[in-house]
Amino acid sequence: MTIESPTEKNYIKYYTSEVKGIMMKNRRIKIFIIVSVSVIIVDHITKWIIKSTMDLHQTINVIGDFFTISYILNSGIAFGLFDSNKSPVKTPLLIIISIVALAIILYIFFSLPKSVKMSGLAMGLIFGGAIGNMIDRIARGEVIDFLDFDFPDISIKFLNIRMTRWPTFNAADSCVLVGIIILLIIIIIEGGKADQQER
Repeated sequence: MTIESPTEKNYIKYYTSEVKGIMMKNRRIKIFIIVSVSVIIVDHITKWIIKSTMDLHQTINVIGDFFTISYILNSGIAFGLFDSNKSPVKTPLLIIISIVALAIILYIFFSLPKSVKMSGLAMGLIFGGAIGNMIDRIARGEVIDFLDFDFPDISIKFLNIRMTRWPTFNAADSCVLVGIIILLIIIIIEGGKADQQER
């Protein structure tokens, strides 16, 4: 029978925790890559279907006027923002902004503690969605949007804003939005845990 010394026990505990940390990190990276690639594939398959089966500006009612499939090209950012701006530097600028945003996403992902659950899913959705739309901008200078929802009219008079429908968007935009929501939930939960530990 061998008796482990306190030093040996500490080494075993240290290396066990290190191995667990590496496995958790690798699992998180795998999830990030799988989710990102899946989002890019789904995004471009749906865009290809729309481009192949519909005419530009064609609308198909799915649930009456509440939800329609409307094929449009968006030269702006997510959800059609800044689409009306026709500056020649807009597309190159948006591509540069997208690249910077992707770098920030990667930095945030690798900066998050290994123990943070669902970070691979959240950041994979955001990263994949950003890549999906950036490919469109590089390839054609515009992004294919097609998901169109109605909602109660919004009017902000002092800003001269009136919206009668939600801006048309695509699968990549949806994934980015869902990823951001998950990330915010993670931040709130982790922040709550940190507060409890300080007390």
